[in-house]
Amino acid sequence: MKNLEQIRAAHALQQIRAANALPVGQGLTQSDVNGLPALIVNNGLLATAAFATVTNDRNQPKRPGMKMALDAVAGHLAGRGLLTAGNASADGLIDELSSNPDAFPLQRATVEALAYLGYMKRFAKPDQET
Repeated sequence: MKNLEQIRAAHALQQIRAANALPVGQGLTQSDVNGLPALIVNNGLLATAAFATVTNDRNQPKRPGMKMALDAVAGHLAGRGLLTAGNASADGLIDELSSNPDAFPLQRATVEALAYLGYMKRFAKPDQET
């Protein structure tokens, strides 16, 4: 049986490896992940997810790395039972947590997201390697 830290680390490493398998320039780098915890602490998880999922006029994410990182966070939250499996994306995270009248699920998801992002920051490749 794995403890919570091992679960977080394993999922983050799996997501980083999958992102690094993408073509050059489409992976996930430290700069994509480094600012997310501060954004979450200062603005909240929902506002940060909304910021990361903004699209341009061609319906492509303006910040694809941030969106990819928040999709990984949502996948982890769904795996932990903090989101339903059908909402395992940044957009689903916004939909589910903003429609819940109780603040406790959002608080739990925020704490878990911050802890999870700590591992993503450790495993993400430095920017110069893109």
